Amino acid sequence: MHGWYEYGSFSGGLLSLLVTLLVLAVIFLVCREIVCWYWKINKAMELLERQTVLLERIEARLSAGHIPPAGPTA
Repeated sequence: MHGWYEYGSFSGGLLSLLVTLLVLAVIFLVCREIVCWYWKINKAMELLERQTVLLERIEARLSAGHIPPAGPTA
């Protein structure tokens, strides 16, 4: 009996290779999400992006002359 599950044929080996790669990719993506959640990497990225936006707003206001630059206090 011949079928896609035979290891002797090229197409069967190719199909099993593709299925294996697909399973490994899914496992990798799941593990990556778990690691990012555990180490709070996603939360840190959100905070850094928010910080960047706020700093760009401050820079724009400073360059427009709305806020005097902070100088040394005597």
